Amino acid sequence: MISFQLNRHHTEDCGSDSNDCDSKISCVVLMEAKIISEKLDDCIKLLVEKRLEETKSYDGCEACYGSVDKDSSTVFLWFKWSSVKHWENYFAWRTERGDFEEFSAFFLEEPRVTMSKAFF
Repeated sequence: MISFQLNRHHTEDCGSDSNDCDSKISCVVLMEAKIISEKLDDCIKLLVEKRLEETKSYDGCEACYGSVDKDSSTVFLWFKWSSVKHWENYFAWRTERGDFEEFSAFFLEEPRVTMSKAFF
């Protein structure tokens, strides 16, 4: 099983010496996941039917989108959060519930997750 870790800082130079970043600026989290091609339809079904609507209604989620490139069997998820702390709370909640473990069963390799500051 493949898993991934959260980088707790919104930028490499956020100014925080600890693992906690106090940024109150909206942040954008992008996830690019290569999916086992035989499991792509099931992965999309899981996201559409069970995960993305819950994410949209989670405290601090300003926007949530998903897209797919079927040719490369890649799923892209785009989230905008009110703050880094909101993202961290969401990530912890999903981890505690086992949702990421379930989702990672579809991964061909570790997904690419990046976080950046929203500026517009």
